[in-house]
Amino acid sequence: MKVFLRRSAGIVSTSLFVVVLAHAAANPDPSREADNEVIVMNSHAIRQAAVFRQEPEYPAAARQFRLSGDVVAEFTVGLDGKVENVTTSKGCPLLTEAVSRALRKWTFSPFIVDGRPRRVKSTLTFDFHL
Repeated sequence: MKVFLRRSAGIVSTSLFVVVLAHAAANPDPSREADNEVIVMNSHAIRQAAVFRQEPEYPAAARQFRLSGDVVAEFTVGLDGKVENVTTSKGCPLLTEAVSRALRKWTFSPFIVDGRPRRVKSTLTFDFHL
């Protein structure tokens, strides 16, 4: 009998936990949705907002082989003002790696909207020309 009651209590508590999770998924907290909201900012504004920025160095191998061109990078600034991820959509791999390294060093003041920090997504173009 005791084993049956323990198992039943375990099933009931597990069922209640699942119901609570299902309710939370069905009725998300609007304030949490706003925390996940990403703001898109144009390239001029994001350059102005940078507290620290480092321009990418021209890689020696790219210079030696006289590689040039533009690199287009998209990145996200996290809630703490640090660059979270960088993806490049255009450019020579040697040059894109230099841009990714440099962008990861950029820092921003947290972007505050309605009293809460927000993530910001932007795209920048870097020119490499000899």
